Amino acid sequence: MYIWLGSIILTVFLFTRIPTVKKSIHVRNSFLVKKCSIIIPARNEEQTIGNLLSSIQKQFIQPFEVIVVNDGSKDRTKAIAEEFGATVVDTPPLPNGWNGKSWACWNGAEASKGEFLLFVDSDTWFEQAGLLRICETYQQQQCQGVLSIHPFHKMSSGYETLSMMFHLIVFASTSVTHLLSGLVRPSGGFGQCFLCTRDVYQRIGGHEAIKGDMVEHFALSQRAKKCGELVVAASGSNAISMRMYGNGLSELFYGWSKSFASGAKSTNIILLVLSSLWITTLASFVIHSPVMVWTDPYIYMIQYFSLSIYLYLILSRIGNFTIIETLLFPVHILFFVMTFSHSVFTTFLTKNTKWKDRYIYLEKGKDEKMK
Repeated sequence: MYIWLGSIILTVFLFTRIPTVKKSIHVRNSFLVKKCSIIIPARNEEQTIGNLLSSIQKQFIQPFEVIVVNDGSKDRTKAIAEEFGATVVDTPPLPNGWNGKSWACWNGAEASKGEFLLFVDSDTWFEQAGLLRICETYQQQQCQGVLSIHPFHKMSSGYETLSMMFHLIVFASTSVTHLLSGLVRPSGGFGQCFLCTRDVYQRIGGHEAIKGDMVEHFALSQRAKKCGELVVAASGSNAISMRMYGNGLSELFYGWSKSFASGAKSTNIILLVLSSLWITTLASFVIHSPVMVWTDPYIYMIQYFSLSIYLYLILSRIGNFTIIETLLFPVHILFFVMTFSHSVFTTFLTKNTKWKDRYIYLEKGKDEKMK
C-alpha cells in the first residue's frame, strides 16, 4: 500500500497538468504567420522532410519564408527541399566547440529575414492551421521571450511507444506540469519546436550562446530565462506533430540515449530528485507486484488500474498512446532504465556517442567529428 501511495502521490504532483497550444484561431491574426521565418535544420532527412514541407504548403496562411539548412546531407534532403521551393542554406564546416544542430540553426537564423524565428525539426509536421495556432499562442501569452513546444507524438509501430517514460520525464524537467507550476516559471524547454522574435534571439545570444550543448533548445530556453526573458512551454497537440525514431528500435534506443543524461545534468536539482524518486517508486511497485498479487489481488488490481488510467489521461495530451499501452507501463520503465543507463555510460565514461554518421564528443570545447 505504501509503495503504491508514494507512486500515485508523486505521479499526481509531477503531472497535475499538461499545458497545450491555443485551440481556437482568429484569421485577423494572420499577420503573425506572415512575419515568420521557419528554419529547419536537416541532416540526411529525405524520408521526413517532404512531409514537413508539404504540411507548410497546406497552411491556409503562408509564412514569410521557409529555410532548410542542409547540414552535410549525403542523401536527397537538399533536392527535396528545393523541389518544394524552400530556401536551402548549406552549412560551412563545423567549427570547434559547436554542436551540429546548433550550428545549423545558427546559420539558418543568420540567413533569415522574418521578424519571428521558428525552429522546427524535420521529423515534425504542422496540423491544419497549426502554424497560426502556434503564433497566436505566442501572442496570447504576451510572450516577450520564447515559446517552446513539444510536438504531439504520433506513433505507427508498437516499439515507438517505448518513448513513453522519456516524454514524461522531459515534460517534468521543464517545470510546467507539476502541482505548483503556476507559481514558478518554466526551467527549460523542448527540442523540436522553438519560437521567438529576432530581437529576443539576439538578446540571448542565439545558438552561439549554447553552441556546445547537446540538448540545444532546452539549454536555449534556460539561457533565455537567465537573461530575464519569459519562457513558455507547452504540448503541440492539434498544432504540430512528430514521428520520432521511425526506423526501428535501435534508432529509438540510441536516439534517446545520445542526450538524455546530458539533459539530466541541466535539470533543476529539485525536479531531478523528484523525477528520480518517482521512477524509483514506480519500479519498486512493479518489483513488488508478485507479492501484492499473492497477498491481496483485488486491492492490487485497483491500485494498478488507477495508476495506469491516470498515466493515460496525462499521456493522451502528449501523444497517441492508448490505455493498453499505459497498462504496460512496467515494460516502459524497464526500457527507460536500460536506455538511461547506457546514456550515463556514454556521457560520463566514454564521453562520446554516434548519431547520424557523426561522432559527438560530450565534453565542452570538443567538436563533433565526421566518420
